[in-house]
Amino acid sequence: MKSRLMFFVSVLTLSVSSFAHDEGHGPKLTDSGKYGGLVSGMVMKAEASKGAKATLVHKAELVRSSDGAVRIYVYDLSMKPLDTKRFASKGSAVLIAKVKGKSKESVFALEQKDGAFVGKMPKPEAKPFNIDVTLKDGDKEVLSAFDNLD
Repeated sequence: MKSRLMFFVSVLTLSVSSFAHDEGHGPKLTDSGKYGGLVSGMVMKAEASKGAKATLVHKAELVRSSDGAVRIYVYDLSMKPLDTKRFASKGSAVLIAKVKGKSKESVFALEQKDGAFVGKMPKPEAKPFNIDVTLKDGDKEVLSAFDNLD
């Protein structure tokens, strides 16, 4: 009986920790993407450690193609597209995958093109994986996290 109880407690503990990055950075959103992608909150990078309590400053949509192309569209809080000219012309993204129990990061560049930030994502070494996007908005950096992608 004790061993069964210990087994269930262990499984419950491990299942809770597997969702550690699920909330991303900033409040959870229910918006639909305008281009069929995933929408996530965009917060000041300095507030990223606050998790769901970080102040939402923009929203971002991640659209991926089968060839690894990535497009990031940025919106205001009411999902109206923001002019990309307000951002630096280049941004960065990090693909984060757990490989053999260790987190492995692959950085890739994003560039403004046709109202979005476009880049080529590296092939993920494991699934699910996360993509964290960092853009420079004026003199501040903003961050958006897209989690549990496959």
